[in-house]
Amino acid sequence: MCYKRGLVTAAVFLSGVIALIAPERFASHVTASQSPAGSGSGSVKTVTVVVQGFKFDPPIVTVHEGDTVQWKNKDIVPHTATEDVSKPAFDSGKIQMGAAWSFVARSKGTYNYICTLHPNMHGKLIVQ
Repeated sequence: MCYKRGLVTAAVFLSGVIALIAPERFASHVTASQSPAGSGSGSVKTVTVVVQGFKFDPPIVTVHEGDTVQWKNKDIVPHTATEDVSKPAFDSGKIQMGAAWSFVARSKGTYNYICTLHPNMHGKLIVQ
């Protein structure tokens, strides 16, 4: 009987942990207000895009002018975050494994970006 109670307790605990983690992990669009870098209204914010599994996560990010977007490479190979136009507004160069690169969003607009090393990887940065 005690064994069953232990399993039930563990299942309830794990369900709670998953409920706390899942909404953040599976979000497909993040705004800067979800990841403040400072406190108070009007402060500059930072949003992190994790590069892992040959994907940008989240694939769509919305920030305000002056906010920072940081790409963290948690993948097994280097990647880039480069606007997908002939003269990109941003180009990270190679972001090595375990490294990060940041970009301060200074101009409003929508920026589609790719990894130039793996052009099937796409993301979108929206600056309001």
